[in-house]
Amino acid sequence: MFKTLKLKDLVIFFLLILVTVTIGYCYANSQARSQLWQKAYPIRAELSVRQITCSEDSPIWLTDILKHQTRNNNAPANQIAYIEPNGIAHHCENGYVGQYPLLSDATTVQTRFRYASVTKLWTADAILELIKEGKLSLDTPLTDIISEIDTPIDTRINDITIGQLLLHRAGFDRYSVFGQDMFGIGKDICPNHLAGLNDITLGFDPDSKTSYSNLGYCLLGEVISRLNQDRPYTDIITQRYQLNDTSLRFVPNSALADEVTYNYVETGLTGYADIYTAFDYEGLASAAGLSGNAIDLAKQVHVMAVKPAPNILSDSPKVACDTTQIAECYGYAMLMYQPTPQSKKVHYRDGSLLGLSTVVAVDERGSTVALLSNGTPDNGKVGNDNIKMMIYEQLIQ
Repeated sequence: MFKTLKLKDLVIFFLLILVTVTIGYCYANSQARSQLWQKAYPIRAELSVRQITCSEDSPIWLTDILKHQTRNNNAPANQIAYIEPNGIAHHCENGYVGQYPLLSDATTVQTRFRYASVTKLWTADAILELIKEGKLSLDTPLTDIISEIDTPIDTRINDITIGQLLLHRAGFDRYSVFGQDMFGIGKDICPNHLAGLNDITLGFDPDSKTSYSNLGYCLLGEVISRLNQDRPYTDIITQRYQLNDTSLRFVPNSALADEVTYNYVETGLTGYADIYTAFDYEGLASAAGLSGNAIDLAKQVHVMAVKPAPNILSDSPKVACDTTQIAECYGYAMLMYQPTPQSKKVHYRDGSLLGLSTVVAVDERGSTVALLSNGTPDNGKVGNDNIKMMIYEQLIQ
């Protein structure tokens, strides 16, 4: 029988065996499946950049940024919004809502993305409003508001102020077990076990250096709650910023019905199979709990940026930092970038969670850019900074 087979038939036969074995292996091995999916990303990226839609008269650079983000930063679905100083708004979107290109709906202006740490803008703005209302000051001790802190073993905790929490200078080291609890690492302190602050040791003297802290912003969320008759932080922000009239919603430990699929792949035994349950979203509400679309994000930030000082663009004169570095100088809500003393200033706030990233930029005139993406770059900070530089170059023109 085999003598009658032609070479072409044998090649097809062995190819079928190879395909069958490969499919079977990938089906049985989730890591192999994930690695194969990652290697296919360039194909998905090209399909996504062919699916770009924009509002009328949007500047071409919005699509340039979407193409760069898609091809270079593992983000097959994106939204970008741009509000000019005069309030005219533009937006562009690309990619697909679901995991598989062509087989799912295209990303639209209404598609939901998680905002990650950009949520901190609402927390900072609400605190700054309380200061302008005379209910707080930047120098108010945290212990004046959080009464559970009464017998701290580290007495430096008594010195923590509201201003230090805003500036990420309160002494919480995110790389210690007490400084970063968003992954359930270390002791559960905020928001439900605040008395635990009596038992921790700070990583450094308050106001001596800067160290990014989600715990600090969770505490600021509690301050907002305490100064509003102990109402839940999420209720206060929803009412104060009229979120029910927008796409903005606080996220639960599950995907919302109108939410994009995130380009996260578990590639190792230490990965997270379910990104929606990897975080304590109750504890992260005031640090990384909001979601929505890019145009509503840009509109909200645009309003915050033109409020009387102190506002989200305010910088602290007490913090000495290098403004020529694009992600070094924290203000009371955003990071300021000014490459030379003669250059224009642009303020940034970014954030990322598993499989998603967010960037907001505001210039001195109030121009606002919001970029939402369902992926994160392989080269981390470098990829994020490249996008910020692209936005900076457009805003200063």
